Amino acid sequence: MPYDWNGDYIPSKANKTTDILGQREIGGVGQLIYHPFRFKDYEMGNNSHECCAFPICKSGYEPIFPSDDSVSGKELLVSLCNLAKRIDDFENKVPKEQLIIEWCKENMHPYSIDFIYQELTEESFDINGFDAEMVAHDGIFSFEDFMKDLSKLYNTALFYEALEGVCIADEEPAYNLYKEGKYFEGLPFFEKYKLEEREIPDLDESPANGNIVEIMKLYNKYEEEHFPPNKPTSEFQQEPFAHYEELRNTLINLIPDFTIRLKVNPATNRLDFSADVNSVFDIAWFTLARMLSEDPAPEDKGKQDERQEGIMIVCRHCGDFLIRRNNRQEYCDKAECQKARNAKNQREFRRRKRIETAQNNKHKV
Repeated sequence: MPYDWNGDYIPSKANKTTDILGQREIGGVGQLIYHPFRFKDYEMGNNSHECCAFPICKSGYEPIFPSDDSVSGKELLVSLCNLAKRIDDFENKVPKEQLIIEWCKENMHPYSIDFIYQELTEESFDINGFDAEMVAHDGIFSFEDFMKDLSKLYNTALFYEALEGVCIADEEPAYNLYKEGKYFEGLPFFEKYKLEEREIPDLDESPANGNIVEIMKLYNKYEEEHFPPNKPTSEFQQEPFAHYEELRNTLINLIPDFTIRLKVNPATNRLDFSADVNSVFDIAWFTLARMLSEDPAPEDKGKQDERQEGIMIVCRHCGDFLIRRNNRQEYCDKAECQKARNAKNQREFRRRKRIETAQNNKHKV
């Protein structure tokens, strides 16, 4: 408690209606400081009975450092989500391990980013010696670990997109969120809104060990065992937006915590507050969290001028993730998607003209 020099208590002048101090209020917004690099190629093999990627680090296969020393967090987030979408597609015939290696070669090495970067940039580093062997060893990663990290990020990104849609009366992504893909199972958080409202007691959640997805499955199982199935429909029986705060809190709980500490910014040689980065997934999670922190209030999201640029959306035609360039963009730049956008605009134009013509004829009568 604050006291003056006489030992008397000083009442707080804080605004009790805004008791959270964000990074903007305490001066500046936290950022990411990381050092991207790529290995030219990888080999596949087993390590401790796991299928792993082994980076090649030797003469002729020197690691590549981007010239601008930066890879956009938004680009990485979108790229990882599109990688997951392709891996999870039943029509995809390319092995997931091959797709993951291709992604790493095109973007950046996924794990132990800062540690390996320090090894590679030591003045004494010798690409022809034991140093390169150590770097190759430290860069080994398990495909199973990558898939687990990718699954969590991808499913959370889909949940984020579905929740955004609920705010603008586009409920199709939310309605179809809980579905089984080739490798990833969608999150079940909208399933209860397909049913009529029911009284469900507080269940023993200890078997779920605090896992929010497993807790939801416990409640879904209770409903299946104690209530007759509803007649299937193509729309929600309860309005998800009426439960927006609950759904948003669920999304918040899916975002991992970040460790913020002082780090040297190589671009300025000054100290900055920065989140610790061990993997590309740390970068993607932090980027997604920043998007959430910059979102307008839910009641404003349906307004055209409040639909932000610079946030992640899903193309309405092909379903790929992209970063919105302006607040009207709904399609990616692929030719077939732009063709679909033009067709949609023409349909809407013809519909408006028919309405206008009908109204004019009505007035003439």
